[in-house]
Amino acid sequence: MAIARQLRPLKGTIIRRERLLPLPGDVLVTEGQDVAADTIIARTEELPGEPYVIDLRAELKAPKLAAEDVDRAVLKKVGEQVKAQEVIARHSHGFWGEVATCKSPVSGTVEFISRSFARILIREDPRSAQPTAIVAVARKLDVWPSSLKTYMRFREGDEVRQGMVLAASPSTAGMDYAYSPISGIIEKVCTKTGTVTIVRPVKETTVDAYFAGRVESVIPERGAVIAATGTLIEGVFGIGFEHHGPLAVLTRSPEEDLDPAAITDAHEGKIIVAGRRVTLEGLRRAVDAGACGAICGGVDNLDLVEWLGQEIEVGITGQEDVDFTLILTEGFGATPMDEAVFATLLAADGRVSSVNGSTHVRAGVIRPEVVIVGPPAGLGESGTAEAGTAEWGGAARLEPALVEGAAVRLVGPRRFGQRGQVVEVPAERQALGTEARVKVVRVRLEDGTVISVPQANVEVL
Repeated sequence: MAIARQLRPLKGTIIRRERLLPLPGDVLVTEGQDVAADTIIARTEELPGEPYVIDLRAELKAPKLAAEDVDRAVLKKVGEQVKAQEVIARHSHGFWGEVATCKSPVSGTVEFISRSFARILIREDPRSAQPTAIVAVARKLDVWPSSLKTYMRFREGDEVRQGMVLAASPSTAGMDYAYSPISGIIEKVCTKTGTVTIVRPVKETTVDAYFAGRVESVIPERGAVIAATGTLIEGVFGIGFEHHGPLAVLTRSPEEDLDPAAITDAHEGKIIVAGRRVTLEGLRRAVDAGACGAICGGVDNLDLVEWLGQEIEVGITGQEDVDFTLILTEGFGATPMDEAVFATLLAADGRVSSVNGSTHVRAGVIRPEVVIVGPPAGLGESGTAEAGTAEWGGAARLEPALVEGAAVRLVGPRRFGQRGQVVEVPAERQALGTEARVKVVRVRLEDGTVISVPQANVEVL
C-alpha cells in the first residue's frame, strides 16, 4: 500500500501528541494545565528491565539436558509472568537422584524458551528492577570463596554486560560458568562470602511537552496528551530528534540556496530555514553557531553523509548521534521548497516552532514535522482555520488514492525524492529483481522515464 504525505501545510488545525516515558514514572502535570515546549511532563528514575538469560544446564547441573528434557523441566510458558525466586524449572537426576530446581532471578515475563540451547529468557519488570545484583559465584562454581578471584574474568571496577561470563571453573562435565545477570560495574568481589556485587547505574529519564499547548489528558505513570491549535508541516525526510526554537528564514525565495555566510552567532538556539538547499559548509556553520535545526528543500546526499560521518538508512532515522535536526521538505539534491510551504515558514519568521526529524517510511509511517503553535500568519488571536482543514492527531489518516494520474513521490532508497505520475496500477503482483512478488505501480518520472516500483515505495502527494 502506498503511503500518504500531507503536502500542503495544515493551518489552524488541532495537533495532538502523546508524550510518554519509556518506563513507568511520575507524571508532573495535571489535566487542563497550560505547558511550554520545555515543560517536563513526566520523570522516572526507574531502571530499564534487563533481559535475563538463564542457562538451564548450568542451573540444573545437567550438562547433557536434551530438548525433550527441557520440555519436561520448564514449568512456565512463553508470555507468563514470574516472580523473583519462583521455581521455573525442575529436573530429576535419575529415579533416586536429587531433584534440582531453577529459580527466576527477577520478577518479569518469560519471553523465549530455547529447547536446543536449554535456555530461558525473562524480561525483567522495570518496576521491580534493583540497582544492584549480588551473584553467588562461588556456590555456582562449587569452589571455595577464598579462591574466588582465581576463577574471575573481571576485576572490581570493570564494566560488564548482561550475559557475560563472570567466572568459570573446570568440572567433571567440562566447565561451569557464572554469568552476569545485569549490565553494570563490578563493585566488589568478596572472598569471604564468595559473591560478586554488580551496581547498575541509575539515570533519570524525562519527557517534555515538545510544543506549547494544554494537557488534554493524563496517562497515569507514563505521561500525557498535549494538544494545541497551530500549523503542521510534514517533510519527506529528516535527521535528528526533537528541538524547538524561533524560526529564522535566511532566504527570500524557495529557489534560493542557503548562504553559509548568512549564519551568525545570533542564530544560536534558532531553527534556520532555507528555500532550496543547504550545503555541507552550511550544516557545519549552523552547528558551530549553535542553531538547533534547519528546514530546507533538499541536501546533497554526499554532503549529508560527510556531515554525519556515516551512511544513512533512508527507511528509519531519528536516532543519529547529532544534537541538530534537519528536515527536508522535498528530497535530495537541489530541490526548491514547495511554494506554499515556504510562504508559511516565511510568514512565521521569528515564531517559536518545534521540529522532529524522525522518519519511518516503512511499516508505521512517521514523517518529519514542523509544528508552529498559534493562529496562522494574517489571523488574529480570534482568527479561524482555513476552510477544509482537518483535526490532526485525533482523527485517522485517509488512505491514499493510488490511481492512474495521481501525482506521487518515490521513497525507495535508489530514487528517493523523485516525482512522477501514475500511469498504471497492475492488479496482479509482479516479480522484482530480488525475486519477491509484490504489488507495484508504474510511474512516469519527470524526465519521461516509466518505471515499475513497489507500492510501498510510493507516496501520494
